[in-house]
Amino acid sequence: MKKVMKYILVVLVIVSMLSATAMAKVPSPNNPKASSSMATVSRADYQKLVAKVTLANATIVALVRVAQLTPWNDIKWLLAAVDIIVAEVTAYAESIGAGIACEYTSYYIDGQYVLIDPLLILPVIIYP
Repeated sequence: MKKVMKYILVVLVIVSMLSATAMAKVPSPNNPKASSSMATVSRADYQKLVAKVTLANATIVALVRVAQLTPWNDIKWLLAAVDIIVAEVTAYAESIGAGIACEYTSYYIDGQYVLIDPLLILPVIIYP
């Protein structure tokens, strides 16, 4: 009889734990109090952010190619231009509540390796 009660107790504990996770808060526009590490943005804002990040990354690659093809040392100019581009896109991302990450890529420019940071969009929850 004790073994049966032990199994019943174990089953009840498992069921209660599963039901507790089913009631977890899910972030959504209708539930702003739910906490999450992911931002919630509208589809239009997300598409605009994707376009800005894509354009910024293409511009950064073009600037790197220009710096690689020129004979003079223009690394300071390149880094300043990349910082301006990254700052603009990051400001927009923060204004809509999304996050941007920079993933450094090594390029060989004017006899030395330079770390340039293309942009990545952090995961977000998109609502219509």
